Amino acid sequence: DNRRSALQGIAVGFNKGDLSASERGIAEDIFRIMAKDAEVRVRQALTENLCRSSALPNDIAQALAKDGSDSVALPVIMFSEVLSEEDLIDIVRTQSGDRQVAVANRETVSIAVSDSLVESGNQEAVVALVSNKGADLDEAVMHKVVDKYGDVEAIQEPLVHRPCLPVAVSERLVARVSDRLKEYLVTHH
Repeated sequence: DNRRSALQGIAVGFNKGDLSASERGIAEDIFRIMAKDAEVRVRQALTENLCRSSALPNDIAQALAKDGSDSVALPVIMFSEVLSEEDLIDIVRTQSGDRQVAVANRETVSIAVSDSLVESGNQEAVVALVSNKGADLDEAVMHKVVDKYGDVEAIQEPLVHRPCLPVAVSERLVARVSDRLKEYLVTHH
């Protein structure tokens, strides 16, 4: 409880930008130590206070994103702005399905990360991806989605309702979807 309380105080100053350069360095060192704390509640406090911080060093964000506890890792994976495209692709390739879904649900998802999610084979992550309006899906990624999951109704619906669907993808979907979705495809795409 003391470590958690101290962490919250430090994180408030860190997030507000109230710390000098040397104090900021000390705070980052404290965060690195607490990211390895044996107590999950301490690591959760770190995540709760810093998962949306754009000032968080990348190495700390990576450590939290790879934490053994989902309650620590998932908020960082979903919200951290400091995780790079390469970090996210690594998470998709090496982490569990829930973590892949967290990547797919980020506010924005790049084409490379989208492609990695489709390649992962995690159907739940692909449903989240095609449902996410902030996910960047180019035509090649959409064709992969149709190739791998074109007959899966849970993926057909959000894919058909994407705001921008290339004609070639629409044509391929028409043969696979229900009459209701066919009508939507024809009228909207």
